[in-house]
Amino acid sequence: MTERHSAASTPPRLDFDGDYGRSYRHTIRNAVPGYDSLIEIGTAALQQAVPASLLVVGPGPGDELLPLLQALPQTRLTLLEPSQQMADACGAVIAQAEASARCDLLHQGLEPGVLPAAAPFEAVLCHNVLHLMPAGRQQALLHTLAACVAPGGSLLLSAHSEPADHATLEAMLPVALARLRLRGLDQAMIEKLMACRNSLVFPVDEQRVAACFTEAGLTPPLLLQQSLFSRLWLSRRPG
Repeated sequence: MTERHSAASTPPRLDFDGDYGRSYRHTIRNAVPGYDSLIEIGTAALQQAVPASLLVVGPGPGDELLPLLQALPQTRLTLLEPSQQMADACGAVIAQAEASARCDLLHQGLEPGVLPAAAPFEAVLCHNVLHLMPAGRQQALLHTLAACVAPGGSLLLSAHSEPADHATLEAMLPVALARLRLRGLDQAMIEKLMACRNSLVFPVDEQRVAACFTEAGLTPPLLLQQSLFSRLWLSRRPG
C-alpha cells in the first residue's frame, strides 16, 4: 500500500513526470503511514552520525531535503533522481535552502552493480524506493546500496514490508484499510491502492534485507520505525 518512484527504473504506470508526480506530495501521505515521522527519525539518525558525505537515492520532490540540509550544515549531498519533474522539485528545495554549493543533483537512478562516481559515502539514504521492484532486483539494489557505504558509515532504508506470517498480515490489513477510510479515501481508491500490491508495490522481506546486509559486511538492520507496513531500518558498516 506504499508507492514511491524507483531510483533504478520507473514503472510505466507510475508517471512521475505527469499527473502522478504532480500529486505525489499528497498521495504519498495516504500510501505511507507515518511518512513525516519517517523523515524526522531518518534525519535525526543522520544528524547523530554527522556524515561528511551523504548519498540520497530517489529523493522524489525533496520532502526530506530541507530537514537534512538544516540538520547537516557541513554535509555534502549527492542526489540521484531519475524523474525530471521530481529533480526540478528537488532543485527548487536546494535553491530555497541556498545549498547549491554543497549539493550534486544528478538526473539518474542508482543502477544495481554501478556505483556513483563519488562512492563510497559516509551515509546513504533510500526512502520508499526498493519496494517498486520485484524481489530479484530488490536484492541486487540492496547489495549496491551497501557497497556505497564507507567504513564507519550508515545506511538508512525505508520500504513497504509485510510480515512473513500470514496470520499477522491478515490481522493488520483491516487496520490499514480503516486508516485509509479515516483519511477520506473512497472505496474505489482503496481498491486501487490494494491492487498495487505485488504488481506495482512488491513487499520488501525483512529477512532478505538482513541477509543482504550481513553478506555485504554491514550490521544487522535496526528497526527505527514501523507504521503498519512501512518500516525504516538503520545499518552500519564497521569502521
